[in-house]
Amino acid sequence: MSIVLPLVFVCASVVGVSAICDKDQDDGCRVTCDGTVLDISNLLSYPYKITVDDNNVGEYFTYSPCNGFDCGSIDGSLICLNRDDSHKDSCGTFASSWVITKTNPLTFSILYACQLGQDCTSSFFTFTQTDDEETKVVYKSQEDGAYQFQVTGKCVGQINCVNEPSDGHKKKSVIGPAGLVLMILFFAALLIYFIAGALVMKYHKGATGKELIPNYLFWSELPFLVKDGCLFVISPCRKRKGYEAI
Repeated sequence: MSIVLPLVFVCASVVGVSAICDKDQDDGCRVTCDGTVLDISNLLSYPYKITVDDNNVGEYFTYSPCNGFDCGSIDGSLICLNRDDSHKDSCGTFASSWVITKTNPLTFSILYACQLGQDCTSSFFTFTQTDDEETKVVYKSQEDGAYQFQVTGKCVGQINCVNEPSDGHKKKSVIGPAGLVLMILFFAALLIYFIAGALVMKYHKGATGKELIPNYLFWSELPFLVKDGCLFVISPCRKRKGYEAI
């Protein structure tokens, strides 16, 4: 099969491209795109199996982008279509292009092409950063002379990723920054209250033992006050017993 550049890749190269990438000479799974390093060497456990669909149980792709392997009669394939034990088709022998198409969320594409004269079909992978903990690879279809794949996950293409999604996918905190600041101030003030109060009680009033706690009677009765308050709140919901006859 001849190599046909996917139409979607041509469109991405003309519209909305953020950066075209320079390949790392020592690592086929790493590139640098205008200062942004993309690395897929630890994204999946290679060689990675990609199912074609649920109906074709016997057919699947083998994906190993960092180290080539034998696929049928072609050595050094990076992706291979396994139709059965004896029939295998190469789907790309080198990554001809890496392109960042979007930065938020991070989206980039890789075109795996074939050498001239090789009987193989190109493959086009689109990587998109999402909130999903698990990295997922899905075969979409065969279009424009290339197999189309979609890869999603939190750590897509990132080095030293700690499962932090992009700014556009970060979930807002339930407490929020203002609530967090108020909580810190509250506990800091409470700590200062007890420390300063204990010093005053000891050196100004000569208190010892539990009497060092400022307003000791209030704090010792606080659990019972909370209990009484809760009972008062829920008392309208409780059934009241009738008055006993005198």
